[in-house]
Amino acid sequence: MKRKIVQTKSEYIDFVNSQNNRTNVYTTVYDFKNFSDSAKIESSVILDRIFLDFDAHDDDLEKAYNDVCLIMNHVKENNWEHSLFFSGRGFHLFIEGEPTDSIRNIQVFFKQMKAMLGEDSTLDDRVGQISRLRRVPNTVNLSSSDENGNPYFCIPIFYDDLSSMGNILTLAKYYRKIPFRKEGSVKVVFPDAPPLEEIEGEVSVPDYDGNLPILPCLYNANMSENPAHISRAYLVAWYRDLLSGNRDLKTQEDKAKVLDSVIEEIKISFGSKEEIWVDWDEATTRKHARFAVYGNYNTPGCEKLISDGYCVGKCWRYSSASN
Repeated sequence: MKRKIVQTKSEYIDFVNSQNNRTNVYTTVYDFKNFSDSAKIESSVILDRIFLDFDAHDDDLEKAYNDVCLIMNHVKENNWEHSLFFSGRGFHLFIEGEPTDSIRNIQVFFKQMKAMLGEDSTLDDRVGQISRLRRVPNTVNLSSSDENGNPYFCIPIFYDDLSSMGNILTLAKYYRKIPFRKEGSVKVVFPDAPPLEEIEGEVSVPDYDGNLPILPCLYNANMSENPAHISRAYLVAWYRDLLSGNRDLKTQEDKAKVLDSVIEEIKISFGSKEEIWVDWDEATTRKHARFAVYGNYNTPGCEKLISDGYCVGKCWRYSSASN
């Protein structure tokens, strides 16, 4: 994907206009204090909101609509500051909060929201990812279409627009040129996540299409449109460890076989998925994965993953490492 750091509002608008209707256009969910010449500096992320993605699985827009209406009623009752968008295939809800210092605190709040919905809800479990992207409002969603085959726009909507799914689809046939505004006035105070050692039970990985098991933290970090380079490197190291029996690979033949298997696993699990790894390129992935596989890099331990902000809760690996 073409990426760009923009410094001004006019730069941002020019970039969006140049890409709109040519490709899907995304921007980061979170803001950052610091940037290099070409990328955000992830350690400078400002954790002051939660992004809730109601995805219409199997084109079940009515289900996504019902889920977002239920959560929006709760948001309105608490007068939480928020903004809401129809994405073209679901809904994006931002709830603003007081800045917090841990992504795990945001994940605790997410679980409270998720508990209000049924087990088959459309609320995406991917939450609290620093590198998460969202669709830019008033750009087309090329993965959606109306009855005539025209793509829907991602548009801002408000509580009063939730009269019916039909009303929202009518609005989304065109871009919605209205001044940006947030509703509500109360910022959420994200709850403090308890220390991992005090958490009972274990987190597990949702069903995914991979053939190899995966750690919950690496699943959460990489099941995203634009994962960080280091999280992808950790993923490669994890697959390398599994495929090698956690041993160093000695011969070029063994390294080549493991690399092929790693690339195939990433392709199945992440690269071939719509709106996951939207910059997926097999040749580029192979180039970077080769470095980790041929270098016999191992997956970091839990202590490192926790300090880097990847941990999403106590899993079997944390439990065994603590014993």
